[in-house]
Amino acid sequence: MTTQRGKPRDPGKVQFWRRAIADQAQSHLPTQAYCQRKGLNPRSFRSWRQELARRDAEVASARPGQHPASSTELAGASAFLPVRVVQDVAEPIPETSPIEILLPAGPTVRVTKGFDPHALNAVLSVLEARRC
Repeated sequence: MTTQRGKPRDPGKVQFWRRAIADQAQSHLPTQAYCQRKGLNPRSFRSWRQELARRDAEVASARPGQHPASSTELAGASAFLPVRVVQDVAEPIPETSPIEILLPAGPTVRVTKGFDPHALNAVLSVLEARRC
């Protein structure tokens, strides 16, 4: 997309200014005080606020019957979705059905719920060594 002046639009700048405009609105600070606190140029802030309002109105007029999204709503919109990381846990083994390991040399190892993996590894190592 390009602006009327033919300059390519920078989505990063648009997102930055949408967030700044939304943040200023939520802060209830006057534009001058907000810009001073955040180290922003007040003229640039006002210019972006007007430009984004114009763009939002343009989009709204292209979609009749739908209300325009405010800068605050658009700033909250993100291409990323929240993710909740959960531990990958296998289904627990019922106590009534142990795991049976049949070794080629003949012994059978039965493992029940709550076994110590290090102890099992040691037992299997000893049984493997006996095969040789």
